[in-house]
Amino acid sequence: MTNSSIRIAKQLVKVARMLVAFNRSQLEAELSRKRSDLNEASLKEYLDCLEDMDAKEQKAALYWINKKRLILPEDLSKFNEAMNLINKQHLDFQDFEGPMEVINRNDKSTLRIKSQDIDFSPSSEKAFSNPYNAGDGVVIYKVKNSKEGQLAVRKAIDANWGYNKNPWCLAARIGSNTDDELKNAWTYWNDYNAYPKRIAFKNGKLLAFSAGDKKNHVEWWDRNNKSHYTIPESNVMDDIEFLKKHGKYNLVDIKNVSPEILEELAENKDSYVRSAVARNPNTPPEALKKLAEDENEYIRGRIAENPSTPAEAFMKLAEDEDWSVKGAVAMNPNTPSEILMKLAEDENEIVTSNVAKNPNTPAEALMKLAEDEDKWMRYDVAKNPSIPAEILKKLAEDEDVVVRHKVAENPRTPAEILRKLAKDENGDVRNVARRRLEQ
Repeated sequence: MTNSSIRIAKQLVKVARMLVAFNRSQLEAELSRKRSDLNEASLKEYLDCLEDMDAKEQKAALYWINKKRLILPEDLSKFNEAMNLINKQHLDFQDFEGPMEVINRNDKSTLRIKSQDIDFSPSSEKAFSNPYNAGDGVVIYKVKNSKEGQLAVRKAIDANWGYNKNPWCLAARIGSNTDDELKNAWTYWNDYNAYPKRIAFKNGKLLAFSAGDKKNHVEWWDRNNKSHYTIPESNVMDDIEFLKKHGKYNLVDIKNVSPEILEELAENKDSYVRSAVARNPNTPPEALKKLAEDENEYIRGRIAENPSTPAEAFMKLAEDEDWSVKGAVAMNPNTPSEILMKLAEDENEIVTSNVAKNPNTPAEALMKLAEDEDKWMRYDVAKNPSIPAEILKKLAEDEDVVVRHKVAENPRTPAEILRKLAKDENGDVRNVARRRLEQ
């Protein structure tokens, strides 16, 4: 068999594998490996949803579940909306951290018409109380834990982000419109009663919502339904008195916590506490190295993401048995180049994809990945913010239009290459290249 035949055969096998959906036992094995934190009841709910998806949907769902950006079944409606946009616009789900990023990227002003007539002021809402001025224009309100409170949160979403937006399942319009549009979301509202619900505004504009299903683990959820341990999109701290009473884990994230306390907490029996220490950039190197050997793969993953992780710990994590940990190492811009060279040879495609996008990846590794048979790998290389011109020149002649399109978009692409792409056979590539030349 010729080299060409072997390459074609491999491509066919890869395509066939992508077109075949996992069965329930395969899904259970994948979920158990990626999300060991799911209990039996939650695992069943996830599997019931995943089993009804096609192969592409399963792959996207598993990708976002692993990033803890998709909770099933409560996020199923926004997942379906995101996948419809991905299929319609030929997007790559790996370019997005979660479903809401896909939806918000496609926000249209016409979808906000109903919101323009809403008379809304957080200080006037009877269901919002106990305002706490956190500084920098941020005010936090306690939300009444009732249907009145749920309706007030929904009104805040409608007025600020759009009548049709559903970032949070607790106040989402799920299913067909009825006399009580939030009836289906009421179940989720009651699932998140671990501590008082709160909502934050900055200069009167909706910022985030806080609700949790775990004791002493306060989280804030932003417009993209991404969780944060303090107020997102601001330079202020949460209400410290509230955290002392309800959110002890969050105290670990405070920037002025002493190294001595962080070292002590690194040995805490509670995995949430160790996880908070693992992601804190002020955690001492010795504590980070110790947590790099933690039995919990989620904690090892947070160490792999930490910008302060020492090279010695990266070397250990790059050999981790969990691919998501290695993937986090491959994504960290502070990972030493010699480790990225090694991970460029990894058998897991998500790990190598992260290497392809890492700005610290050596040119030698990028050149090799630029020759990968998978167009999406070459696409990831073309996105690299530090890619050398010689590789861009090579990818500008790629047989696949999505790769050439990404080369045209890359800010590092020289004018010489853009002029060539401005004559590309594909209209979209030509248009992007011409716009870049005019800038």
